[in-house]
Amino acid sequence: MEALERTVSHIRDVAPDAVIIGDAKRGDIGPSARAYAKAMFGFWDFDAVTVNAWGGSDSIEPFLEDPTRGVFVWCRGSNPGSGDFQDLLVDGKGEGTPLYEAMARACADWNTSGNIGLVVGATVPGQLAAVRSLCPDMPLLIPGVGAQGGELESAVRAGCDSKGRLALINSSRGVIYASPSADFASAASEAASRLRDSINHVLEQDGLGWLSS
Repeated sequence: MEALERTVSHIRDVAPDAVIIGDAKRGDIGPSARAYAKAMFGFWDFDAVTVNAWGGSDSIEPFLEDPTRGVFVWCRGSNPGSGDFQDLLVDGKGEGTPLYEAMARACADWNTSGNIGLVVGATVPGQLAAVRSLCPDMPLLIPGVGAQGGELESAVRAGCDSKGRLALINSSRGVIYASPSADFASAASEAASRLRDSINHVLEQDGLGWLSS
């Protein structure tokens, strides 16, 4: 916990405009949810957090109260077992609606302050594209590139909006564990730069790069 506190403090010092996301996937009800929100935004001072909303709207309401703080709701995981439940058909009409799509639609309805995003894995590009189609104006946090096997090019093209924006593509282990040796800091920096350049390359190919806008 001390290391986390020092990390957040360091980022605030050297990159004050950087957005810090607390990937905690908090999910509970009532007073517990409120306490979690207070800790994540009040104590840790994260700009945004990830939450588990499978307990329903009241499980994330405390996180949404401050419109200046972002809330990324777990919608479709990158892990192999996430489809066990998140791909289940739930509405009983015709072929049914996958549960992750029902979650995406619910979040779009809850997004009255414009501070909700969704977590959707790069390992499931079909589902990622479906969520983007349902929520064209919401930011997507996209884990699973690299160590989990997600393909970057597919993630960029399926996850970005029509302007090539609103996708935060994450490669935690690919950056943090870029080197097991004493050069871990420089190796992590290089890995992050390569990821950024690779994302921008795909966008440039599609005429959506930062220099093209």
